[in-house]
Amino acid sequence: MNAKETVLSLYQAYGSGDAARIAALLHEDVVWVAPAGNATQVALGLGQSGDAGAPRGDNNLPRGLIVQFMAHNFARLFREAKNDFRTVVAEGDVVFVEHRLSSVLPNGRIYVNDYCFAYEAREGQVRAIREYMDTRGGWAQVFGAEQAPAPLLDFVQG
Repeated sequence: MNAKETVLSLYQAYGSGDAARIAALLHEDVVWVAPAGNATQVALGLGQSGDAGAPRGDNNLPRGLIVQFMAHNFARLFREAKNDFRTVVAEGDVVFVEHRLSSVLPNGRIYVNDYCFAYEAREGQVRAIREYMDTRGGWAQVFGAEQAPAPLLDFVQG
């Protein structure tokens, strides 16, 4: 399997909820780097909103947590989940996937967010996952909008 086929197989495995199938596609040293303090982590009790900020390397999910999240927790949080894939581009071992996730949350709110993932895959296994998403929009959809922040600067035109 080439890198693109491996990543697409991983998405299919995620959809199956089969822990063994998911684990088989993940290298033993895989790490998933997600934005710290994101709403998914906080909703599952794996982080706090105060964790948000610049990348610090302390928000790395190892293989076991990836399998537990995707096999046992993803469908509980994101009900009726649907991925609308927009772009899947591969070059060598690197695959970029852009998609929109739509679902219903346990609190009944509708969740729609755009994601971009960078994967590194070879020899039929994913070896690294880096996630990029709209964390503020995700937070507002999961927990509700907070008080609007005040501007830091006046926008200068012309």
